[in-house]
Amino acid sequence: MERFRQLFKGVEDPRTSDATRHDFYEMLMIVVFSSLRGGQICVDMVDCAECNEAFLRQFMRLEHGTPSHDAFSRLFRMIAPEPFAIHPDRG
Repeated sequence: MERFRQLFKGVEDPRTSDATRHDFYEMLMIVVFSSLRGGQICVDMVDCAECNEAFLRQFMRLEHGTPSHDAFSRLFRMIAPEPFAIHPDRG
C-alpha cells in the first residue's frame, strides 16, 4: 500500500472533517481495482469492494469498512483532476 501511496503523493485529499472517515489512498486503490475489473460508476466500486473485501483487507485496513457510493461520489466531486493528467514532458 505504501508504494501505491507514493504513486499518488501529488494528489491532495480535498475532504475535510466528517468526510474523511475512509482513508483517501484506500479509496483511490478501490477505484483503480474496480476500474480494472470493469467498474465505471460509484455503485460498481462499492460492489467490487464489498465482494472482494477479504482480499482487500490483506493490504488495506478498511478501518470503517468499505466506503459507500455516497463517499465515492463526494470524493469525485471534490478531487482536482489536474494531478491525474498525462503530460507529454513527464511521460
